[in-house]
Amino acid sequence: MNHRHLPRVLAAICAFLLTAGTAAAQTFPSRTITLVVPFPAGGALDAVARPMAEGMRKILGQPVIVENVPGAGGTVGTGNVAKAAPDGYTILLGSVATHAIAAGVYPKLTYDPIASFAPITQLTRGPLVLAVAPQVAAKTVAELIAAAKASPGKINYASTGNGTALHVAGELFKSAAGIDVQHIPYRGGGQAMTALMAGEVSYIIGNTQLVKPLISGAKLRGLAVTGEQRLAALPDLPTFAQAGTAGVDVVTWFGLFAPAGTAPGIVQQLNAAAVAALKDESVQKSLATLGDESVGSSAADFTGFVRAEHQRWVQIIRSAGIKID
Repeated sequence: MNHRHLPRVLAAICAFLLTAGTAAAQTFPSRTITLVVPFPAGGALDAVARPMAEGMRKILGQPVIVENVPGAGGTVGTGNVAKAAPDGYTILLGSVATHAIAAGVYPKLTYDPIASFAPITQLTRGPLVLAVAPQVAAKTVAELIAAAKASPGKINYASTGNGTALHVAGELFKSAAGIDVQHIPYRGGGQAMTALMAGEVSYIIGNTQLVKPLISGAKLRGLAVTGEQRLAALPDLPTFAQAGTAGVDVVTWFGLFAPAGTAPGIVQQLNAAAVAALKDESVQKSLATLGDESVGSSAADFTGFVRAEHQRWVQIIRSAGIKID
């Protein structure tokens, strides 16, 4: 090829791709959209995904089905979406675990948390809640720490899997309190909560969606919340810092992602549908019972947020020496 014609060839290719992307966006969506949740059914992400899927269905005019693809702390389902066709018909409900924490605890991922995705919008954010089983006598964080120090290595805590936000929060609490406790990872939130209520584990630092209904029903006892402020849904619980143990500052978030290469017009349509769904009365009612705060950011703002969170958490995890059990 004559190199003098190369700029014109490249310009033609770019114009074709732009036209193709615009055409795809104009006909999107024309069939069912699959929303992948990379954790088992019954967990915190599932509790957000299902009302959101119904809300987006109303706006987009096509079915939005939830598909649970669990495994390896959310990284299996996330990796599957990274390899999916970038056409908007397979999207991911990701989280701080899949896009910020995973890169710090898993030496090899099948995806790049930044390069493999086109962020759509942040859906929610919220702290975690320290909750103990009914059999545990501790009624405060200080009492739980005292019990752990009195029986080194004999008290255990649950998480929703290695490399999840719950695992990281548990290890930060362990370090901040100077206690020797054992981490017991489960495949998802449902299994972790069953184990906690059965007394197989002593406590969990869990998503509000998981523990709030059980605390409200007096089946679990809440002791504290992560983050800098008390949780409006559980206002009687102090923060960890207020309870005398600073350094457990984990704020979780959930968001929607498309595979990298998805046409900007399609990303914008998905963003508009998700943001509108967050304002739907039935969706708001569902999410309000879970305790997290709705967000609904632009794709550009969410992209910057994910990059910052990824950098922050990888540094925290490496500095704390948190590893997979």
